[in-house]
Amino acid sequence: MSVSAAVPEAPPASRMGFDEAVPAFLDYLTSYRGYSPHTVKAYARDLREFRKFLARRYRSADQPDHVQREMVVQFALSLKGAAPLTVRRKLAALASFYGFLHHLPTCLSEEQARRLLEAAHTPWHRAMLALLLFARLRRSEVAAITLNDLDLENGQLLVRGKGAKQRIVPLTPLVIQAIRQCLVCRPRTESNHLFVSRTGGRPIAGRVVNRMLARVLKEAKLDEEGLAGQGVTPHKLRHTFATHLIRNGVDVRTVQELLGHADLQTTARYLHSDTRAKQAAVGKLAVLFACTQEASEG
Repeated sequence: MSVSAAVPEAPPASRMGFDEAVPAFLDYLTSYRGYSPHTVKAYARDLREFRKFLARRYRSADQPDHVQREMVVQFALSLKGAAPLTVRRKLAALASFYGFLHHLPTCLSEEQARRLLEAAHTPWHRAMLALLLFARLRRSEVAAITLNDLDLENGQLLVRGKGAKQRIVPLTPLVIQAIRQCLVCRPRTESNHLFVSRTGGRPIAGRVVNRMLARVLKEAKLDEEGLAGQGVTPHKLRHTFATHLIRNGVDVRTVQELLGHADLQTTARYLHSDTRAKQAAVGKLAVLFACTQEASEG
């Protein structure tokens, strides 16, 4: 394991602190990667050692995204005298930790999602956004919707996903209303697709969905909050949907079915993207329990 591979070129997508990120990472290794307890304990020790090194040498590097490559190089040099196998394991622990942070899904807040939807001033844009946000569709799935796929009376949509796999997704009243308004304004065309180009009536390409999102993002002035630089894409809206479902207690297998994930581990990432909210909930529960216990003893 080379030193250069131990830390990413760019800061990780997650902005969690070490106190949140390390327990989430260790839980991920145990619950979803099936690492042995021995390996997980060794990685935990390695990360503690790395944090102590940072505290001694770089007081400003108190969060994972503050760490730079040179700091990892200096950490490796500080291990002079240790067995080569031990050094490789420590660097592997860092590489795995930062890889975990890089793949944590990020999402918009509920307030940002609301503002984004309100900024969609045309029925066409609003229907696309509603499908991305509340029907958890990929951009290619949005572009592929045909009129035959829609069952608005029963609030359902047939989605043609990756690998020619199909799934039925429920539609909320908001999505149904947005689609009905879009149908009213839809150009007359021989195409059977829901979204067609305004000139020529041909089915849209996936990149059109990205352009729509960029335009609405600017209208909502969310780009002024730095979100444009974070890459708000149609896929991030799927992240938003999944994270808020997990936050509200929906089990991971149900979320897997709604998103059309073939692998449960893909969906399981969302369990770790909401660590802060879960910790706050546990803290509230602990306070409530303490109050209840004091009342019963009184």
